[in-house]
Amino acid sequence: DEHPDGAKQTWLFDRGRQVAEELGNSLPSKIKATLMALLSRIDVKSDHIEIRVRRHNLLGLLSEESVNPAVQDVPDNILTLTVAARLQRVGREMRLLVENSNDQTAADPSLLRIIARSHDVQERLVRNTGLTVHDIARQERVTGAYVYSLLRLPSLAPDIVTAIVNGRNPPHLTAKKLMRISSQLPIDWAEQRKLLGFH
Repeated sequence: DEHPDGAKQTWLFDRGRQVAEELGNSLPSKIKATLMALLSRIDVKSDHIEIRVRRHNLLGLLSEESVNPAVQDVPDNILTLTVAARLQRVGREMRLLVENSNDQTAADPSLLRIIARSHDVQERLVRNTGLTVHDIARQERVTGAYVYSLLRLPSLAPDIVTAIVNGRNPPHLTAKKLMRISSQLPIDWAEQRKLLGFH
């Protein structure tokens, strides 16, 4: 399904966990081939890592379809993930410490679902310029206002999305609340953090 609904998105999250487990038990050659197809670029900064993923290949892998290592790295096909990390000297070595890498807090499925849905809707509108918000609302059986609220979420700061994926969002930030206040989301990322309770 090119445009997954809520149930399909839940399945995709479960499939993602399955893929991660399979890769963990795979031969190094298979892991390398999969990562080469998925990853466009990785940038290690002083306080974070930026991982650029090929969106279409990620969807293909999750949907158990073939991936194309030669796919073009056009902006619409790139999803950037940001992970807080820092270099620290340990004895004679420099090690990369990923923030809260041992934190086993489960992510909120409802928050994950609306974040995924918002990016899906945005991609559909970009790829099909003849499609309108009201067309999508009819297809998804929701209101136009709901779709407009969804379309504000792709502008969330990358570290906010990363925190949600890692289950490190403030406890009071539920999917229902995020959708309710999406119309108030400022463009400035620092202001977003303040509004949503990230410190």
